[in-house]
Amino acid sequence: MKSIIGLKRSKTVMAGLLAATLAVVTANASTCQPIRVACPNDNVPPPVKIRTFDSSGVEVGGNWTDGLGLHTECGLAIGGTYTICVDESTLPPGASIRKPCQVITATLAAPVIEFVLEGDFCDETPPPGPCWLTGGGQVYKTKGVGNYSFGGVVYPGCSPKAAEGGNWNVVDHFTGLHFQGQQIIVDSCSGVSTRSPRVNVNIIDFHGTGIIAGIGGNPEAKIAVTFVGRAIDNLESGGGADKLYIRVNDGAIVMLQIGNSAADPATISTGNLQIHTTSCK
Repeated sequence: MKSIIGLKRSKTVMAGLLAATLAVVTANASTCQPIRVACPNDNVPPPVKIRTFDSSGVEVGGNWTDGLGLHTECGLAIGGTYTICVDESTLPPGASIRKPCQVITATLAAPVIEFVLEGDFCDETPPPGPCWLTGGGQVYKTKGVGNYSFGGVVYPGCSPKAAEGGNWNVVDHFTGLHFQGQQIIVDSCSGVSTRSPRVNVNIIDFHGTGIIAGIGGNPEAKIAVTFVGRAIDNLESGGGADKLYIRVNDGAIVMLQIGNSAADPATISTGNLQIHTTSCK
């Protein structure tokens, strides 16, 4: 294993490579942006229309949210600026939104964009059920960019979303690797009640398959991988409190790992992990 000094020197070299090649890498790459429309108590409306515009104001995407209040907008150019809006005319009676549009810069590990509803519609608390996860942020960050950036959604098995269980991304800035979990299964929901949001569990365990590939000067080809994960939602917001464990394997080789084990996950430096529940059967 490299010494701490060796790691720092290697990281400095890798940072230079990343900076030198970022424009080339991002020019031809695209990503997916998770979007959610919900009340502060996690109640979700019937499907509402999402509209996506590029930096010149041209509408380039959009669709309807699903039964969890989610829509994932794919095909966004990494580094591009987009305005994502909720079509207020499609909100249900008794629901309103103070900020119907948000401007984002597309990234590989995009955190979920939250549109928060208010009004009488939000008074009813949804019943508890299977758990699922939204999140985004960085791990092992002291100054500048953290060693890892993460973001995405882990759905429950009963999700109506045709996305094979979600989309979870991790970018390893030290090695120049991008992991994308594409077929995800939730194994268990456990823990204690929280208020972030108000749910009866705070731990989610999941596993699945996906791909990993090199970015930013790393020539690693895209390969199929398996992974396991655990997220712990301790506090709102989650930086310095929430915990994450991810281990990505190519056969017997560990390609990427955050945290020591499921029993000893890493504390996220910035961002948030939110465990939700749904009443789906």
